[in-house]
Amino acid sequence: GNINAYFSGWPPSDSKDFLGAWGGHSPDFRQIPPTTFLWKLVIDPKRKECVSLDVAPGSANVCVEHILVHPNFNTRKAENVYGTGSNLIGDSSPPCGYVKCKVESGSPYTMLTEGEFNTEVDAYWFGTRYFVTEPIIVPKQDGNPDCEEQAYLLGMVHDAARDRDFLAIFDLQRALREGPIAKVWLKSSVPHGLHGCFASEEDGGKSSVFC
Repeated sequence: GNINAYFSGWPPSDSKDFLGAWGGHSPDFRQIPPTTFLWKLVIDPKRKECVSLDVAPGSANVCVEHILVHPNFNTRKAENVYGTGSNLIGDSSPPCGYVKCKVESGSPYTMLTEGEFNTEVDAYWFGTRYFVTEPIIVPKQDGNPDCEEQAYLLGMVHDAARDRDFLAIFDLQRALREGPIAKVWLKSSVPHGLHGCFASEEDGGKSSVFC
């Protein structure tokens, strides 16, 4: 059969200089014209050709980066794709929450009009002057390895007003919109980072779940 791959990226553009808006103290989103979408790429391995490339089902107008699935589903069909969310109206803006897109059962791709809100997506927004980093998904101890929802989503969040960070923990058996089940506050802020891993204390940190 075909291979389905999901990734985040910009739409086709003839722009030559928009990446320059990422320089300086912080990105200037007024100068970053493309919105980062969740894309679905279908490949026919026998014919060695691309069958289709479209915004993933159920994720139109979702500005999303750093997507991931339950680690047991990296090479299997997954229903839920998570990521850092900026908004659900197709705008270019900083990441301030986490989103879940149902790429198997979501509505077939249709281009919503600019500024139109996507009502299908489960999302949680931390509020003004909160900025999120790339999350990881940690399977629940003794959970069903074939159940995507039996896991936690962990992500660092920066509170710019207080200049402090906290670790937000979401139970994926609940809706993201219900909010984190816990916040682990740090004493100070930490630099904005990418990627991460989780190591269990029980085995002395010898094994980890990577993002």
